[in-house]
Parts: sequence; C-alpha cells; structure tokens
Amino acid sequence: MLFAVAKEDYEDFRYPLEVLDMSTHSMVKDEFDSDKAAGKLTGSLNKVPFLEVGGVVIPQSKSIERYLGNRFGMMGSSDLESARIDVLCECVRDFKELYQKVRVADDRDKAMTEWFTVTLVERLTLLDVLLGSDGFSVGEKTSLSDIVLYSFITTFFDNAEASMNATLATPNLRKIIDRVHQLPEMVKWLDERPKTDF
Repeated sequence: MLFAVAKEDYEDFRYPLEVLDMSTHSMVKDEFDSDKAAGKLTGSLNKVPFLEVGGVVIPQSKSIERYLGNRFGMMGSSDLESARIDVLCECVRDFKELYQKVRVADDRDKAMTEWFTVTLVERLTLLDVLLGSDGFSVGEKTSLSDIVLYSFITTFFDNAEASMNATLATPNLRKIIDRVHQLPEMVKWLDERPKTDF
C-alpha cells in the first residue's frame, strides 16, 4: 500500500504457499524452505517479510513501514508530527496483540463477538480523539499512520464487516478510511494486487 500510494516502482516477490490447515499453521512452502536451508534468508533472520534496498536487507514489518514512511515523506512535517504518527502506529500494534489473545480464546465465538462489539469499539473510540478531523490522522497530507489505520480496519481482520462496524462511533477514523480508500493509487492497487493467502 505504501509503495502504491507513493507511486513508487518495486518488485513484489512472494514465495509460493499452500495453506493446508490455518488452525495448525500447516503449510507447503518448498521454495521458502529451500532458500532458508541454503542460507539465503539469514539477513532477515529466516523470516518474511523483508525489504531489500541496494543489496541491504531490512527485516521486520514495522521497521520496513517506518523506513518507507521516511523515504516517501509520509512521517509528517516536523519531529512532533513524526512522533504522533509513530504513536498511532504503535497503538495499532497494541490492538493487534490484544486481538491475538481473542483468536485463541476457549470460547472463541463469544470472545470474537465481545472483541468487535465492545473491546475494539472502546479502543477505537479512545484512538479517535488523537486523530485529525479532516481525513488525515496527523498533519495535512497522507502519512504512514493513515495507511496503517486503513490497512488495520480493512484488511487485518477476517471479519471486515465487523471491523468496519466497530468504527461507527469514530468519525475521525471513518474520514481517514474513506479518504484513503478513494485515493486513485489505492483503488488501482486493490484492484491489481496479487490474490494470496497473506
């Protein structure tokens, strides 16, 4: 999404992957396993995703996000705006960590219902106070936190309808989601992106 919105060319390489059973993380990933065994992934600690720039490997998704945010001028117009953008991205990371506990709860259906109708609503309502009211989370142009918030609500959860419903009481967040969703570069990327399990 960051490359698309910034109108930057890149190579989107994805290892072939066949999911056998998501609940047990059983997958066939022969090419990845072969490269890992051959030592080709040591620069990324044998994990994906990673970004390679000029022969330098940058692992860890949040580090990649911040690098691209800086490179594409999406970290605000001051150190203070940059800090606010980082705060919002870290809030999203906290929400994702909370959700992982819900996914493995004993009574998963009940836990999911409570997550989407109570917990996520409460968290997003608190977050909404930190957001700008003009469709931008921080400042007056698209920032990393706009893209992170958009991605979180629209693509992170299996239940996209429930995650959108959780934003009904968050007018600032809704403006950001609606604005980012309508960016021509985002529309094009969503239409043309590879259809994969991850």
